Amino acid sequence: MDIEIQPVTELPKEIAELEKQAVSEGFSFVGRMIEEFNNGTNKFDQQGEFLLMAYDGKKLIACGGLNQQRSEDTHGKHIGRVRRFYVLPQYRKYGVGKQLLQHLEKKAVSHFSALCLNTDTQSAAHFYQKMNYVHVANHPSYNYFKYLINSLGSVE
Repeated sequence: MDIEIQPVTELPKEIAELEKQAVSEGFSFVGRMIEEFNNGTNKFDQQGEFLLMAYDGKKLIACGGLNQQRSEDTHGKHIGRVRRFYVLPQYRKYGVGKQLLQHLEKKAVSHFSALCLNTDTQSAAHFYQKMNYVHVANHPSYNYFKYLINSLGSVE
């Protein structure tokens, strides 16, 4: 499978199909991403932020973005927040999520020393744990965390 991952500054029209599939699984966060992007609340355009789309040929199969984590939660550290990460069900278990997350982490390392995220599904929790995210109990805004390693092999 030849997956192409692209940063975007505008939402592709195919995002509506991704949203439709996400809704059928009970997930509303792709729709929230579209709404926030269109109303300007979150365009993934602050320093270090970006939005990625993954394609299989011309078919949009996944998305994922990175925002700055709110500063009151970070105690002065530069932490990014993985947001709106979604892979079409038929592309799961084929490494698409892994490729997308690794691409996101590689882009993030120049701006952030760590990443955090929140998930409430067991399958996503298992995926993030396999990707070396650590469960954080009782944090008010995220439940998984990972320190990033720079190209010299040290923790930022």
